[in-house]
Amino acid sequence: MVQAGELEAANIAFRRAFESIRAERGLFHEAQIPVLQRLLTTNLARRDWQQFNHYLDYHGALTHRISRHQPDRYAGALATGADWHQRAALVLDDELRAWHLIRARSLLWQAVSALEQRPANQALLSPLLYRIATLHYYLTTESSMRGLTSLETRTDQPLRVSGWSMSGSEYTRRSYAIGQELLERIYQLQTSADNTNHSEARINTLLADWQLMFGREDLARDYYRKAYRALLADSSAEPVLGQLFGQAVALPAPYFSTMLPATNDMPALESESDTMTLSDMNTSTGLLRPQLTDDFFAEDRQHELLQNIQ
Repeated sequence: MVQAGELEAANIAFRRAFESIRAERGLFHEAQIPVLQRLLTTNLARRDWQQFNHYLDYHGALTHRISRHQPDRYAGALATGADWHQRAALVLDDELRAWHLIRARSLLWQAVSALEQRPANQALLSPLLYRIATLHYYLTTESSMRGLTSLETRTDQPLRVSGWSMSGSEYTRRSYAIGQELLERIYQLQTSADNTNHSEARINTLLADWQLMFGREDLARDYYRKAYRALLADSSAEPVLGQLFGQAVALPAPYFSTMLPATNDMPALESESDTMTLSDMNTSTGLLRPQLTDDFFAEDRQHELLQNIQ
């Protein structure tokens, strides 16, 4: 029914199914989750934000109760909630969009905290950390955040409250520093787990992208050079070289791996799809990663890095 555009009928049918499951199997049974996902999809399509936020809050409370003692599973549920907030941000403007992005970022931090409870989960942290970094970037492009108030720490509602503020430039500097720190942590996690030229070059490329997105061309060039030359010296790295630098890649670029394995009630979440979805928000600068060749780093081509703006 949703695909056919019969949104009202779909909403009624899913609400009945939801209430039936609650009555038959209990208020806290995980069988509610698939129907909740459908209710979220339907109300997002209907632009019924009151119902969407209601079911999203219910989803968060239910998955917390069900999976809070299983860190991997709970992290997946939190990331699912973040994904729903990001989807809402796609179709909203100004403060409402910023609020959903901030909520997504908060849930991802909670997912990171859940995974950090077990050392074996370290490999799962990197895509989450990258999503948090990209959310910081997108928030710097939001006009409603250019005079930042205490929205992100004082309220769970999509509205502004009184409190401290900072200038847009100060907020941008803060976001750059946080993202840089997150990417450096990803570098440490990835290179300690997979000490290969491929892994190191991928993260150096993301670090270069980050510099370019914030207008730090010299640092971007240094990171790109490091990544490119490491791959060029490795005969097995040709596919990676083509993937990173042989095609147009819009920034922020997607991450390189699936975040968490699927469970029965929570499908695998791909950080790549989340990042690509966010790029549709029309809040980016239209920046492209440079397509590198051997002579790109020559002195007479120093001006070309920022010519990749669409």
